[in-house]
Amino acid sequence: MSIILRIKDCIDNQEKYVAVMAALPDKELAKKLDLVHIQMEIAEQNKNFEAIELLEIWRLQIIEARIYKADNKIPDQPSEIELAIADIETIISKTEERVDRLNEISANLQNIKTKSTKKLEDNENQLSLF
Repeated sequence: MSIILRIKDCIDNQEKYVAVMAALPDKELAKKLDLVHIQMEIAEQNKNFEAIELLEIWRLQIIEARIYKADNKIPDQPSEIELAIADIETIISKTEERVDRLNEISANLQNIKTKSTKKLEDNENQLSLF
């Protein structure tokens, strides 16, 4: 996609892009802003004015997203890694609960078996008296 088409796309979809970026953590938005500044310096050195114009639009959108996020107290959207970790923690927790429950059942069965064995021995002892 040419830079001119990217500029047009950024302008046409500005609200959508700002809303998506507003869900990102502020730390990530700050990182994006720093990256855009570095890219702008490189574009200036190369006298690439179309790129500078696109980067300026991106910079303004990132700033707008940060302001919108702060004004509306939008919580950070968890990253895919955080979601995966949460899923793994849930699975581990449920597995531990199941293991604990199986251990309880196993202990109960062992107690029942011990009691049954004891009753049988008592019955045999009583029968041996006859």
